[in-house]
Amino acid sequence: MAKKKGSRGGKDKGRRGPQRRSGLARQRGVHKAGRARLGDLSRYDEDAPALEDLAASEHNSDSGENVLRRFNRVARTQASAEGAPGTIAGCEGLFYIVRNADGEELSCQIRRVLKKMLTGVKSPLAVGDRVRYCHSPEGDAVITALELRANQIARADSHNKALEHVMAANVDRLVIVAAVLQPELKPGLIDRYLLIAHYNDVEPVVVLNKCDLAAADQTATRYRALGYAVHCTQAVPDHPSVKALRAELAGRTCIFTGQSGVGKSSLINALYPSLDLRVGAVSEALQKGRHTTTTARSHPVPGGGALIDTPGIRECGISGMAPLDVALLYPDIAAHHHACRFTNCLHLHEPDCAVKAAVETGAIDVERYLSYCSIVEEDLADGR
Repeated sequence: MAKKKGSRGGKDKGRRGPQRRSGLARQRGVHKAGRARLGDLSRYDEDAPALEDLAASEHNSDSGENVLRRFNRVARTQASAEGAPGTIAGCEGLFYIVRNADGEELSCQIRRVLKKMLTGVKSPLAVGDRVRYCHSPEGDAVITALELRANQIARADSHNKALEHVMAANVDRLVIVAAVLQPELKPGLIDRYLLIAHYNDVEPVVVLNKCDLAAADQTATRYRALGYAVHCTQAVPDHPSVKALRAELAGRTCIFTGQSGVGKSSLINALYPSLDLRVGAVSEALQKGRHTTTTARSHPVPGGGALIDTPGIRECGISGMAPLDVALLYPDIAAHHHACRFTNCLHLHEPDCAVKAAVETGAIDVERYLSYCSIVEEDLADGR
């Protein structure tokens, strides 16, 4: 096969650090130093001994356990827990914003024993998590129990590759927003989010924004040919493209993700003007977006459902998957996988590889193949 050409995505690639164990040790130290006093919660701690035993067993369990599975195992221990139901709407320092059944939002701390059990992630809870909370004798609101997660959207933490950053939980759509121009379109970043959506059984929607600046036909055709819903938008209220996207998302819980500066906040304001999110600009010198959203936040939207806005990013690291998972979750690569000489072919250097042959003939887009190679060879190199 001819030598591969082209970029593998630059800063849209995540790299796993070599010091995985030391990263976890540092994070445990942060958790230990940052524990807040929760007051007298004795009336809510009848199950504390059992939970402490489970927490201790976590340190002896397989460190490769799926984060979603671990979360749900903890949640099942509290299936009969009392308290008012609520949903995590955001996070402010050591406090979580919980939205209750009446739509009221209140600031809550999380029980220390729950925080201790949910290790290996940047934050124990994510926007969209369903929880139960009670009030302590001092009047503080405290999260005392977790509900099961149906799914989650997670990537490798950009500051500590040993941790997973769960951006949201219990979502119906992952909306991947990219700009056709200003900043430069990065198909590799779109591919990474599509992979995350497939791995977590969440339906993706590709949005190519700022179509008033340039045409998006080639990119739109590429992803539509793979069966994805693609919207080419201009962030103008009542524009036909905005109306079509609004109709697709109606009544669902959707998380909006994308590179900094792609116009995500402007697009959300066009979809739902009542939200009035803060909008930033793209740096002309660096052609990079400035962060206007600093933390994930859930907003109820007219007509039902919710929209989860997330900070713009410059890279999206992949973790928690095996290289073969990636091969089988790229639909265009999976379509040729069965014809390879080896059933566990990773389509890199193996002989008689049907995927590499398909790249040569143009049956598989070369940029898609390069983004696949970037993930397997760099993000998941230690899993090969």
